[in-house]
Amino acid sequence: MKSSIANDALKLTTSKIITMIISMITAMLLSRFRTLEEYGTYSQLLLVVNIVTTIFMLGLPNSINFFLARAESDEEKEKFISTYYTLNTLLSFITGLVLVAATPLIAQYFKNELIKSFWYVLAVYPWTKIIIASIGNILVVCKKVSSLMLFTILNSLFLLFAIIVVQILGLSFAAYMAIFVTGEAVFAIIVYIIVGNLTGKIRIYVEKDLVKSILKFSLPIGLATTVGTLSIQLDKLVIGYFFNTEQLAIYTNAAREMPVTIISSSLTAVIMPELVKLLKNNKNDEAITLWKHAITLSYICICFFATGLFVFASEFISLLYSDKYLSGVAVFRVFNVVLLLRCTYFGMILNSIGKTKFIFYSSIASLGLNVILSYLFYLMFGFIGPAIATFISIAAVNMCQLIVSSKSISISFINIFPWKFLAIITMINIFFGVSFTLVKEVIQLETFTGEIMESIVLGIAWGIIYFLIMLKTIKTKWKVLKSY
Repeated sequence: MKSSIANDALKLTTSKIITMIISMITAMLLSRFRTLEEYGTYSQLLLVVNIVTTIFMLGLPNSINFFLARAESDEEKEKFISTYYTLNTLLSFITGLVLVAATPLIAQYFKNELIKSFWYVLAVYPWTKIIIASIGNILVVCKKVSSLMLFTILNSLFLLFAIIVVQILGLSFAAYMAIFVTGEAVFAIIVYIIVGNLTGKIRIYVEKDLVKSILKFSLPIGLATTVGTLSIQLDKLVIGYFFNTEQLAIYTNAAREMPVTIISSSLTAVIMPELVKLLKNNKNDEAITLWKHAITLSYICICFFATGLFVFASEFISLLYSDKYLSGVAVFRVFNVVLLLRCTYFGMILNSIGKTKFIFYSSIASLGLNVILSYLFYLMFGFIGPAIATFISIAAVNMCQLIVSSKSISISFINIFPWKFLAIITMINIFFGVSFTLVKEVIQLETFTGEIMESIVLGIAWGIIYFLIMLKTIKTKWKVLKSY
């Protein structure tokens, strides 16, 4: 298959569909096989590691798209890769040490003494997470998307099989966590091997000027990413503090992002290097046109799934996690609305032209807004309050970044984003959502098939009609992307 943005995006999307399905099955099995306390502890550990690793990564993964894509010789590539992994390995070890030292404080914050038993997870998992996070960017830039597909699928399958084996053998939750961390460590080592073979070798190497350039580029993004992660995870931190471990388990699954943003994330990954080149050559209009095609294509899919999951929320929660998680339906619906904001990376233009400071500043403002709203909405609305605050804060930072992007490349706010088409798609999906809700009430297929099967049948019918309507537009957008 000839390499192009469309084809690479298709490969990444296929890979992410598979890995996200496996991830959902993994979450489903963990939710069903482990108690609420155990799953809540698992969620707390991952929450802490995700936040702290984001802080200590300093935005370095973002530098891969920029520096590796711009490198003009094998020597430049090798120097960058060696410097990158030297810095990341050092930072990951520091992260692990910090988390081990902070284990008592973490247990105290969540009021969960069980966390102390898993200090080794806090010690090792940050290193594995940081190193594994780099492989995607590197293989995409090097046009090795097929290799990335294989790696990510194998990684996901391991996590799934680990749960199944533990359950079959009747092993404890502690045994699963030990297997989980060991397996991730093996995959981190494999990353070093893959990248070393790809670039010649990885050595302990630090070039002062290169480090300065990397940090100058990545630090603003890293700080913005940290703030963005805190903003996204703040709701869970609030729930973890004000509610118990079992309730956090429910909220965590309800707030889990559904695997419907895979198209937008895949398109973002493959379009970013192309946008960097176009904007570097002052082809601003062409860059925006390309971006708008990608946004439209991803929104067609995301809006359908977000609306469908909103309508059939109760049935989906029961099917995936079991009835013991049904109290999180309202939170689940809020986060399906949040999915609409995931149709693209709104800071892509600013990132591509190197103006990363504003990404940081806007994220700071978003975090501040989220902190205030999370507490106020918790007092006003209770369990669902932090979820609403998350939606508002994400929407605010997206709009700010879009406004500044339009000014930075001298393209009007109206023309930088496909507003009209997205509004039409939204209205079409709202119409279908209302229509199928009424159909569900009138036909009452659950009498013969059960409520879950009824929702599946109606959802499939909805999808067929919708995508037949959208088929021509999808083909048009896809044809444009294939030309790059």
